[in-house]
Amino acid sequence: MSLSVPRREFLKSTGLVGASLLLPFSLRSGAHGAAHLNGSNPEADRVFAPNAWLEIAPNGDVRIWCGKSEMGQGVRTSLPMIVAEELCCDWRSVRVVQADLESKYGDQLTGGSLSVRTSYANLRKAGAAAREMLLNAAATEWGVDQSGCRASSGEVIHTNSKRRAPYGSLITRAATLAPPTGPPVKSPAEFRLVGHATPRTDTPLKVTGQAKFGLDVRVPGMLIASVERCPVYGGTMRSYNADEVKRIPGVRAVVELKPVHLVHHFGEESGPDSRNYTCAGVAVLADSTWSAMQARKALKVEWDEGASANESSAALREQFVNLVAKPGTLMRDDGDFESAFSSAVKKVEAVYEVPFLAHATLEPMNCTANVSDSQCEVWAPTQIPGAAAESIAKALGIPRKNIQLHVTFLGGGFGRRLIQDYAVEAALISREVGAPVQDFYRPASYHVLRAGVDGNGRISAWFHRAASPSIGVFYSGSRIPPQAAAEMNGPDFPAFGVPNLRTEFALAQSGMPLGYWRSVENSGNQFVISSFFDEVTTVAGRDPVEMLLAVLGPPRKISLGREGPIDIARRRRVIEVAADKAGWAQFLPKGTGRGIAAHFGYGSYVAQVAEVSCDLSRGSLRVQRVVCAVDCGLAINPSGVQAQMEGAINFGLAAALKSAITVEHGRVQQSNFHDYEVLRMNDAPPVIEVHVIPSSEPPGGCGEPGVPPIAPAVANAIFAATGKRIRRLPIRTADLRQA
Repeated sequence: MSLSVPRREFLKSTGLVGASLLLPFSLRSGAHGAAHLNGSNPEADRVFAPNAWLEIAPNGDVRIWCGKSEMGQGVRTSLPMIVAEELCCDWRSVRVVQADLESKYGDQLTGGSLSVRTSYANLRKAGAAAREMLLNAAATEWGVDQSGCRASSGEVIHTNSKRRAPYGSLITRAATLAPPTGPPVKSPAEFRLVGHATPRTDTPLKVTGQAKFGLDVRVPGMLIASVERCPVYGGTMRSYNADEVKRIPGVRAVVELKPVHLVHHFGEESGPDSRNYTCAGVAVLADSTWSAMQARKALKVEWDEGASANESSAALREQFVNLVAKPGTLMRDDGDFESAFSSAVKKVEAVYEVPFLAHATLEPMNCTANVSDSQCEVWAPTQIPGAAAESIAKALGIPRKNIQLHVTFLGGGFGRRLIQDYAVEAALISREVGAPVQDFYRPASYHVLRAGVDGNGRISAWFHRAASPSIGVFYSGSRIPPQAAAEMNGPDFPAFGVPNLRTEFALAQSGMPLGYWRSVENSGNQFVISSFFDEVTTVAGRDPVEMLLAVLGPPRKISLGREGPIDIARRRRVIEVAADKAGWAQFLPKGTGRGIAAHFGYGSYVAQVAEVSCDLSRGSLRVQRVVCAVDCGLAINPSGVQAQMEGAINFGLAAALKSAITVEHGRVQQSNFHDYEVLRMNDAPPVIEVHVIPSSEPPGGCGEPGVPPIAPAVANAIFAATGKRIRRLPIRTADLRQA
């Protein structure tokens, strides 16, 4: 893999903005823009500061800035749709522009399925403020009351006289007005764009090859860097043959990379004993990608691999087993589990395992950086440009304000591009004369569960003890409280439906670099919880759908701490819709089965039914159909929600059927897609149905909540088809063969 880095000459650029009306709206509550002049034409160039979200040109064309990173989830469509809806402009005249890192765009974090959730209210106000100013301008020009004017498709219309004024003709007068601090927003019943399926704005760019990803960046005088890294995370370098490699034709420099501590993705300083740092390595810089890669092969590096060189998957599993044999950190303790379990009529016990997982983005980690004196310009496919800039500034020892960062398209993120190592390394290399890096992995985990069923077939007791390394400890160090370090959530289902419930977590030690994988701990934990729930349901002699609804109980709202409150009516609804659309009670032939799982998280409710066919003689499995019901609140772009769910299902199926990271002698044994498999087109279900449930509730997330239910839905379907339980991932041929 390679990285493009420009030479040390700092690139300077200038830009000219034509006559336009720039309308900002602050993301900070209660703030609004102030008017000032920009350019030589005081009327046409009047703008409002500090935060610019949209711009209207004299011809009526509208530019809307997207302050989040586009990595396939559709924010370059959904976020501008929110602004355009309140602005009442003609969507066909809108051009979407990616925002660079600037404070006026507020928090530019793209992760946790937060983009729409955290932007919705403020972007509505931004569009509404612009609309009200245009209405005011038209009313003033016509000498009429503003209440008699309305906005529609890029025009202001006076209801009584039928006079019309295109937005472009009003910008001069509008530029003289103060932005309203509390502009009225539409009711959902008035929406004409939001809530309707809308083609994505970035599709034409990607189809024609015009979309610029990180690897597409080209600037004059670039050099290409390829990096050889310590094979064990946390190791250091003893020696390398720099002089020999420098003599290779095309090689311009060989640079040593020492570990550098990073700023946490959310802008926090890492703890003093955190392991959030770049990996030791040697960068070879050359005139071309080929030269850099060939020269890298000639490197002879002697590493001090450190204590983590002794780590292996087998040793980590042994540590898990020892940890779960004794009590862990108490996460939740309702009723009296021990008494309820001992008196249960039927008892169920099981052990579940999930592996390390890589993010496996198709576009490698890369960054283009140019450092000159105390300035740094960066082009990066990053999910959190603010933390990237903070980390670069800290590493270079220069002020944060001296970092100029341009956000490109991202060729996949899944949480990996929340980590700033590749951006920091690019800047450090550039200062000396890009750089992709090994992945950061979702933690492996080990789970022991016990449940008791009473004489009425109800779950009377539930116990769940998990052991895994901690992402929180990796980034924050030992200062993080034990409960915050846990890779599980105490209030998770069925916490509010079982009277006697106990959950515990045991912290395991690992030298592996850890990161937030799509849906974080929910992906592994939901496989465990929903699969074991299906086991208990079978022992209780009840139908899985009926049991899910029974444990949820009647419609009500329950506080769940960090994810709460949860609306039980909405959770019940997605289960009912998924089961109904899948034909849950319909007959299936021998060797096929259906399974169901549901998840609440990121402000959304998802249920999925998987239909599978199995051949035990061959150990083969085929997921034939997946039916998904999702309630994500107000769906800004329903077609985008559908695409997100389809993508999440296939992403989750890769983890269920294909992917696993294993370790030996501190080294990850997988190196590329040939031995770390992802889902191929012929593996994907022939049929995926997504049913988006209409809702007027505030928008929830869509990028992550579709991932957790699919693995347990498939595992439960396998049991329905074969009677065999799946308790570890990925599902192996041996797990499916006839015993």
